[in-house]
Amino acid sequence: MKLDRGSFPFVGIDETLKNGVIKSIWINLPIVFFFLFSCASTQQKQDESRDAKFYNNRGIAFGEKGQYDQAISDFNQAIEMNPRYNKAYNNRGIVYRLKGQYNQAISDFNKAISINPLEAEAYNNLAWLFATAGAQGFRNGKKAVELALRACGLSDWRNAEYLDTLAAAYARVGDFDNAVKWEKKALESSKSAETSEFQQRLNFYRERKPWPAD
Repeated sequence: MKLDRGSFPFVGIDETLKNGVIKSIWINLPIVFFFLFSCASTQQKQDESRDAKFYNNRGIAFGEKGQYDQAISDFNQAIEMNPRYNKAYNNRGIVYRLKGQYNQAISDFNKAISINPLEAEAYNNLAWLFATAGAQGFRNGKKAVELALRACGLSDWRNAEYLDTLAAAYARVGDFDNAVKWEKKALESSKSAETSEFQQRLNFYRERKPWPAD
């Protein structure tokens, strides 16, 4: 005996697929909502990341022009948009150091390090602050050497700026032999734009003088 399909209307393939999709969506509605929310959240984070980079880059431009308050304002905005943007903390720390606001600078460099312990730049900047701070109470040659060694190690001892900082740190603790050694290394690795300044520092260390405070 054949089944009578008359009492069960035949559903074409298109309708079957449509019903299957609708049923699948209905059954998995929480998953669908989660997926849509995740996509929206990811897009928002990407947009915020792009905006944070814009403010960070504009802050750099202000800083290079000596417009420090505007630079800090932009770095603040970048950090508000992306609280784990270590480069913005590092850049804001540089500007605070240039303004002589050493406590704020130290805090920002340490925050940048805590976010990304494998990025050398913040170690180097903190080392330079401890080696050359204008306020004597903030100078700490021993810490400067430790931090500069860390920065050099993370950069495979190839970054002339970091080698220059290491030399300044050794000079701050009175180890002028190492200061001369590493300043020479910095000169060997330097670009032409850095050569004059590095040579000036080498002359200081040869005379057994630390680099003057900022």
